[in-house]
Amino acid sequence: IGCAAGDSEGLVPALRSAVPLAVRGASVVLTGWGPPERCATAGVLRVAARLAESARPPRTDPGRWRPTLRDDLEDVAARAGLKPDGSGRVSCPFGYADVNSAVRGLLSTGLFDAAVRATDRSQVEKEVAEALHPYRRQDGTVWMPNVFRYLVCAT
Repeated sequence: IGCAAGDSEGLVPALRSAVPLAVRGASVVLTGWGPPERCATAGVLRVAARLAESARPPRTDPGRWRPTLRDDLEDVAARAGLKPDGSGRVSCPFGYADVNSAVRGLLSTGLFDAAVRATDRSQVEKEVAEALHPYRRQDGTVWMPNVFRYLVCAT
């Protein structure tokens, strides 16, 4: 949650329909990106937003990357009828064998699709590879430390 504008819109109805099927008091864990300053990948995702906006004015289309808001998880839980029961943060680094693997992996998420449509795939690949440069290690691997938030809820 909190990676793309509107990403919780489909999740809330799915959770609402699943809650009555769960045992009363069952645990449900929601997770999402942590603060952008604690997520190396956020800088790379900004490339997608910038390229996608180059062809049109900024807007909040579903699927367009946006930074996580502080209460995203709590808002989804409340709208889905879940009761928060604890929260925290967890380290979730993204590691890739090399820059090409990182570019392919990141583009496969769909978060760069609008950027590809607005420019072209080779331009997006080039700019993502450049954005990954600070995370490239001497052995050629790419390591991006990230912190994710989680919210434990009860049905």
